[in-house]
Amino acid sequence: LFDIEKFKEETNLEEEKINEIDRLDGGSNVLLYGVPGSGKSWTIEHEYCKMGAKVERLVFHPDYTNADFIGQILPVVDPKDKMVTYEFTPGPFTKILRDAYRNPSIPYVLIIEEINRGNAPAIFGDIFQLLDRTVDKKNVNGVEYPKGTSEYGITNGNISKIVYGDENHEVRIPSNMSI
Repeated sequence: LFDIEKFKEETNLEEEKINEIDRLDGGSNVLLYGVPGSGKSWTIEHEYCKMGAKVERLVFHPDYTNADFIGQILPVVDPKDKMVTYEFTPGPFTKILRDAYRNPSIPYVLIIEEINRGNAPAIFGDIFQLLDRTVDKKNVNGVEYPKGTSEYGITNGNISKIVYGDENHEVRIPSNMSI
């Protein structure tokens, strides 16, 4: 089970805000298509996964859901008093988003294999809005985001709490993360 206390210690949710000016730029979304054996995986590995990049691979399939991708509320048993509580457990998208946000000088790549085999709009859900990326720097409420950041932000308290430590923070894919 997901240990929220260990996670809070590891991610130090009390840290200062990250300066977006120092973030790598150029994050993008790339969709490769072709018949099996045409070199899609090779291309991803050799052209998009640069040296030093942190890579997460996952596979969409017919039973894959938004809860699998983003995260879900699951029961957690407190080891001390054995009480059951329900807490948000992050999925692979939320985890890599958190890591990319907290490490602005490292490139992150989320590889989704077989995207057409799952119900992509249902799996992405409100995250779909984040896939539009800026082509130039963008200033929003006094924060200047590098090119490649999500053009639009969304409100998702569960993701915001994991990524930013603040459930009211607007969620954006940072410019150092590509899909």
